[in-house]
Amino acid sequence: MSSHAPALGRLQVLTILFVALIQLPTVIWACALTHSPLPALVAVLVSLPYLRHLRTPWQSTSPARMAYLTLGWWTACLVFSVLLLPATLAIHAGLPRAWVWGGCGVFALAVGAHSVLGRPRLRRLEVRVEGLAPELDGYRIGQISDVHCGPYVPESRVATWVARLNALDVDLMSVTGDLITQGSSHVEAVSRALGGLRARDGVFACMGNHDYFTDGEHFVQALERQGLTVLRNRGVVVKRGNASLYVAGVDDTWTSRHDLRRALAARPDGVPTVLLAHDPNLFPQAQARQIELTLSGHTHGGQLAVPGVRDLSLARFISRWTAGLYRQGRSWLYVNRGAGTTGPPVRLGAPAELAVITLRRA
Repeated sequence: MSSHAPALGRLQVLTILFVALIQLPTVIWACALTHSPLPALVAVLVSLPYLRHLRTPWQSTSPARMAYLTLGWWTACLVFSVLLLPATLAIHAGLPRAWVWGGCGVFALAVGAHSVLGRPRLRRLEVRVEGLAPELDGYRIGQISDVHCGPYVPESRVATWVARLNALDVDLMSVTGDLITQGSSHVEAVSRALGGLRARDGVFACMGNHDYFTDGEHFVQALERQGLTVLRNRGVVVKRGNASLYVAGVDDTWTSRHDLRRALAARPDGVPTVLLAHDPNLFPQAQARQIELTLSGHTHGGQLAVPGVRDLSLARFISRWTAGLYRQGRSWLYVNRGAGTTGPPVRLGAPAELAVITLRRA
């Protein structure tokens, strides 16, 4: 190696070792089955291009198609490795060997492809709110979060998510932060795409930590030029007949811009409140102030999780509120898994989502 070549960082080395371990059981099995080193060569050829572009475990400059191919293959290997033991037991129990291994291979490849190409699912849920006026019973709030527009999430894809939400004809639209990956290159693009959102009572947004990985002030201006109302430690009253709903938003917690007290300063007495807070770790503060519903994102559900067990995910390293709906007293929290991804464009056990929350009288 040339003395001028950059040294691999510790995280990069650990990532390479982790990737090798993910593939190892599958590659060893395939080499033994074929009596050939060809599967190992395929694994190297698929992995090496992505690893060459790797800066850190969460940042790569590889082209999208290359990333999808590599990460889909790694995910398929991980799934196949998990299936090796039950498949072996099934064969010993008398099931046809060809059918078992063929089924495992097809399933693993399908999961791998879906992990990088799957579209967000639509989550529909109801939240019962104490003190909700009859005029607001059935009020529907759309939510899109963690878009992460960037090299792996182009403007055109964000526009398809916008179209899906618009087709639901909701009363209010919420955008809960992390709209870009980093830098200024996709600020205008994601602003244009999200500017297409439509709702009877408007489109409201809060800022996430990634939204300050660029000039945050410029980003806010770009969003507001496209018709979004960006709530930075403030709120507005939304009217439906004689009934009112207070919609508030807090700024980014990572840069200590958040101020929940200011966000609630204009809240009328007795009016139910919906809070947009990118970081779900603000929920205890929201609950202490009797906020009826907090909408958050940030966690991505971990991106890598045990299917059906939301607490067994990478998100547990950053929050106790990892994904889905939570309740404390009269206060509710919904943590959206997000539509996009950060770092590797892959999800396993933590599917991307768009959400529609319907308010009901308690």
